[in-house]
Amino acid sequence: MANLEFKCPCCGGALNFDNKSQNIVCPYCDTDFTAEDLKEYTDDIEENGKEDTSWDESKIQSYTSDEVKGMKIYSCNSCGGEIICEETTSSTSCPYCGNNLVVSKELSGDLKPNYIIPFKRDKVFAENALKKFIRRRPLLPSSFAKTNTIQEVKSLYVPFWIFDADVNGRVRFEGTKTRTWTSGDYRYKEVKHYSVVRDGGIGFTHVPVDGSKKMEDQLMESIEPFDFNQAEEFNAAYLAGYSADRYDVSKEETFGRATTRFRQGTEAAFRRDIHGYDTLKVTESILQFSNTEARYALYPVWLLHTKWKDNPFYFAVNGESGKIAGNLPVSPLKFTLFLLLFWLIFGGAIFGIAFAISAEGFEIPLFLGLGVGLIIAIAIMILWRRKMKNVRFQYGAAHYEKPGSLRIDRRKDIYLYKKVTCTKISSSNSKK
Repeated sequence: MANLEFKCPCCGGALNFDNKSQNIVCPYCDTDFTAEDLKEYTDDIEENGKEDTSWDESKIQSYTSDEVKGMKIYSCNSCGGEIICEETTSSTSCPYCGNNLVVSKELSGDLKPNYIIPFKRDKVFAENALKKFIRRRPLLPSSFAKTNTIQEVKSLYVPFWIFDADVNGRVRFEGTKTRTWTSGDYRYKEVKHYSVVRDGGIGFTHVPVDGSKKMEDQLMESIEPFDFNQAEEFNAAYLAGYSADRYDVSKEETFGRATTRFRQGTEAAFRRDIHGYDTLKVTESILQFSNTEARYALYPVWLLHTKWKDNPFYFAVNGESGKIAGNLPVSPLKFTLFLLLFWLIFGGAIFGIAFAISAEGFEIPLFLGLGVGLIIAIAIMILWRRKMKNVRFQYGAAHYEKPGSLRIDRRKDIYLYKKVTCTKISSSNSKK
């Protein structure tokens, strides 16, 4: 009979049965399990089904010959960008590099957008949004606000592939519960580990993925969400006076990013159902997609370009909601001065409190105030810096959940093992 091999949930090593303790032990990380706990865990693992994340592309169609009349493709000889404009456009510049565009060919064979969200915000709004974004930024170099001027403002319909799906499946987390206590001159820390499983489903609708290689994906995701309630069935008339970027990322190339957003969105939604753990980490998710649709849409974006010290800075404004995204420069001098200021304020205050308590006979290290004050100061500066640089990927698809669609069919929390560590502390600190 073949030997059965069980993997350690902690480190992945092969487990052995210990006849002395009558437990299953891992010789690599010294973790031990009862036979009952390990069986419950392995039985649950074996229940996992197969994953299915395929997409229905039947709603995507090509332009007809009548629909492309009066539309031309304008190409940039500098950066290679291709923009779709009206045939009557006399001259225009590239929204990416600013160089002049030239007519290259007739529009033919391209896929036709299913939907378009018309511009709701005008050029003046976009300019004011940038000015407001720059104001009240304490870490901004003084010369940036004084000398910075908007070099260029361009309106552009950006191509997006949008995805719908109902997601069913199972997500497994590793959860921990921590307990600490002191006994004599030792401080103990016990961490219990659990396999936390949630089975269920959730629906997502109109999750966008950028379809332009020239457009930075992080910048586009930073101005989400786009309100699909504002979308109209595509009509070329909406392009009058505007330009549209020609997609150069195929729908197949975006399937991976779409699947990632659906997976992360499902994991985050299931996580909301879990309570009572100090930490949670996803260890496995197996999903099945149903009622899937992949479609093509044009979304409105204002692109703004500025320069400071010969360095370009790019910003994007959601042409429907008005949300702005972009990265601003940070003054190292201001960052350091504010860090020291907050350290002095909070560190001094906590130091004073610790000194007063120590004067009453309680032994509290006075340096504690400086340490805690520094941690608070660093946390504030990280938050301020984050506001200066708000371009980042959207993890998940929370903005596109179907209301009320989350359901949890099964909840199963399985205890795995515990780790206990102890640290020697000074005898003075252990006195009451």
